Amino acid sequence: KDTEQACRERIRSLVHEANKNLPQKPSKVHKHERYQGEDGSTRPQASLLEQSRLLFARSWREVTRNKVANIIKLVQQVSTAFIYGGIYTLTDSQKSIQDRLGLISLMAIGNTNLALAGTVRAFPKEKTIVMREKAGHLYGAFPYFFSKVLAEAPVSAVLSTVFGCILYPMVGFQKDFGKFMKFLAINTVHSFASSGLGLLLGAVAPNSDAALALLPPVIVLMIIFNGFNIAEENTPKALWLLPRISVVRWGFEGLSVNEFNDLKLKCDLRRKEMCASSGEEALSRISSAFENSSVQKAVLAELAILGASYLQTYNVLRGSGPKYAIMQPPVADLPEHDAEHETKAYVKDH
Repeated sequence: KDTEQACRERIRSLVHEANKNLPQKPSKVHKHERYQGEDGSTRPQASLLEQSRLLFARSWREVTRNKVANIIKLVQQVSTAFIYGGIYTLTDSQKSIQDRLGLISLMAIGNTNLALAGTVRAFPKEKTIVMREKAGHLYGAFPYFFSKVLAEAPVSAVLSTVFGCILYPMVGFQKDFGKFMKFLAINTVHSFASSGLGLLLGAVAPNSDAALALLPPVIVLMIIFNGFNIAEENTPKALWLLPRISVVRWGFEGLSVNEFNDLKLKCDLRRKEMCASSGEEALSRISSAFENSSVQKAVLAELAILGASYLQTYNVLRGSGPKYAIMQPPVADLPEHDAEHETKAYVKDH
């Protein structure tokens, strides 16, 4: 009995000495609070402008340093343009209508596939590193995402321009400088929108494997509802939104309107009633949606998809991060009788 009493006294004295070294009113970390640094701040020390400047320099260095990947992308664009140019020779005959539509459809699908696949494959791995650095309050989600998009945009624009400059004269699109410039602009915006959608898929996916698994069904749906395989007015009502958010559809529509408007076709068929005398008439036979379409409408639709993809990607990056356990108040913050109760429980269990 004396030994038990001595042990209890010894434990009480140890608890008392330990409580002296604990803060009497410790800060409590609740579920939705962020981890704070030593100065109590949860924000990066650098200003938003300084973060953007440093992150842009890092992103630009990564883009320019990865010369092998850039050369491969350039070879892809050049070789694809030469392949299309070697296959297609467009004239003003009735048979060229199908050739034009087929070529434009392949361009829209191929551009989307290249941009999506490259982004989806790389971004999830980069996101893991960014989330770790962001959790350490090195920088925020906005300056990182803004700098990344700004650094990668010139390379994407140059690749799209090279592709268009080779392809346009080779296949025999309309010899009009204004249409040529619109062609380059549509192709570039289409590439940006496809890359933006790839960033969104990479952001919502937990890893690269999951992102790559999402890629095929997304591309297949966009190809089905591209405005050529099925007319928009024949789309099932339950799926009415898919043609409106299909990057392939708006790229195909913009390039088609740009090429077919003001196009004069000669009638070289035996059945003259089957001939389409103009490009506008040829497009109207595909879908009534082309009757009210324009290059401006298609470009604005792709810019809307691009903006929505960027916004959702930013929201995912801003809300993502490591989760911390809820901190409970130490024993020193409990009433004295509760501390004695914890001590007795400890002695009883041991």
